[in-house]
Amino acid sequence: MVPLHPHVSLSVRTDTITSSVPSSTATVQKYKLPFLFKYRSSKIFVFWTAAVGLFTSTFVHSILFPLSPFIVARIRNLDKDWADHSKSTAITANIEMTSRDTGILVALYAVGLLSGSPLFGWLGDRIKQRRLPMLLGTIASMAANLLFMLSTTYPMLLIARFLQGVSNACVWTMCLCLIADNWPKDQLGVQMGKLVGFYPLGMMVGLPAGVLYSELGHGAPFIASMILSAIDLLMRLVIIERSSAPKEWFYDQDLQKDTEKRTKTVDDDLQNSPEPGTSRVTWVQLLKQPRLIVSLALTAIVATVMSAFEPTLSMRLAQEWGFNAAGCSLIVLAYMIPSIIASIVCGWLCDRYGTKIVALVSLLLATPSCLLIGFPSQERGSFWLLVPTLIMGGITIAGCQAPVFPEIAKVVDKENGSSNSSDGLARSYSLFNAAYGVGMCVGPLIAGYLYASIGFFWLCTILSMLFFCFIPLAYLFIGDGRKFIVRNAAAAAAAAAPATATDHHDAETVMTAEADIETNTIVIVVPESNLSLTTVTVPDEANSK
Repeated sequence: MVPLHPHVSLSVRTDTITSSVPSSTATVQKYKLPFLFKYRSSKIFVFWTAAVGLFTSTFVHSILFPLSPFIVARIRNLDKDWADHSKSTAITANIEMTSRDTGILVALYAVGLLSGSPLFGWLGDRIKQRRLPMLLGTIASMAANLLFMLSTTYPMLLIARFLQGVSNACVWTMCLCLIADNWPKDQLGVQMGKLVGFYPLGMMVGLPAGVLYSELGHGAPFIASMILSAIDLLMRLVIIERSSAPKEWFYDQDLQKDTEKRTKTVDDDLQNSPEPGTSRVTWVQLLKQPRLIVSLALTAIVATVMSAFEPTLSMRLAQEWGFNAAGCSLIVLAYMIPSIIASIVCGWLCDRYGTKIVALVSLLLATPSCLLIGFPSQERGSFWLLVPTLIMGGITIAGCQAPVFPEIAKVVDKENGSSNSSDGLARSYSLFNAAYGVGMCVGPLIAGYLYASIGFFWLCTILSMLFFCFIPLAYLFIGDGRKFIVRNAAAAAAAAAPATATDHHDAETVMTAEADIETNTIVIVVPESNLSLTTVTVPDEANSK
């Protein structure tokens, strides 16, 4: 029995619900668990499934980062002699045509990303299982790689690039939702930071594909991409998602995790979430949130800058210092490696000190970093001057991107109110993909034409001004209030939470009392086949005693 304080009001709900918790171990044993269930359903495997998916999609995309000008030159038959790859004469001799065609090729990826994002965002909020859409996305990626490898005309390259964008829209949306499904919101900054760290890691591994291109032929990088996609496909097939599996499979795991019960369990989320096919949070509600709009705008700026460097940095290295595809791939690693570490660190900083301070500092440092990338040339020094500026650029751009995911989660949490539902999360991440797609579309198109008309230095100047002009918006709308630093109090609240009280009446009856600090509500759950939900509301003064 739970003793009541004299000022405690007791309200009993008369409706009866069916318990999802078995009353004995014998009930659980009726269900035969899948092979290696413990490992296939673990959070570690869930994270690595999402991480491998993100890594593979990024690798497939990144192999075209340094290779696009060379692939376009080969398809256009501008460079007849590919026996000596020390320098591509086609890129330097036909800079305007190569710049234009390369920009269009990179932009088609963004068009595919932008087209697929709303579809997969809508689908992600209507179904709980992420595996099937991710399987379709991986298969589409393999088809795009095959088409790239066999392309003999420029339109075939455009089709393959568009298909690659649609595939990545699916994989990105579902991978982000997979992480959000399995971790509480106060840990999303760290988890998303670790996950997004696989984006520059995929870029870092994909960039040396220029070596394969130079030494083994134009098809070698795409064969490597298809091998990685096959591994990704296998992980999709074996994962067991808690949101779509029978709850009874996880009974033993729940008994061993009392700390998770003190806050909330995934089963609680599923009971409070809308049924598949229903939706409480609409597109209009999401797009009315200034906090979300500013986060999406920041995503578009980051994508614009990154995609602007995608075709132009390789052309700059080839034009100024005679770099080949392999050399372009290796020099850009100076940007990617720091970005991997910065993604994890900045995600942790967002959870610990808030998103505003991380966004503002990153934007302030990104402005001069982007400007200095355009400074080195044959007249103004060696290409080695690019290395420190690329390192700083990688760190600051990762810092600009890190606050976006916690901001999206907080907007969705606000729209769902007191419910534990995450309805609208998939659509929010699809909006992130769409914003990223807009940047990926605008960046290479503008950069290709500006590079040919005003040069690389002034292109970098314009890109740096995008970061500088966004600083006031970041201060006004990113984060909680106007404070620069907002420390996370979740750990302190969790430590102050009362322990779960368990009273064993017999071998088959367990009574659990949970106290919710924020709502001052004690929920008593009796896990029998039929149970009544009893709610005890405790006033603040009684609760303090």
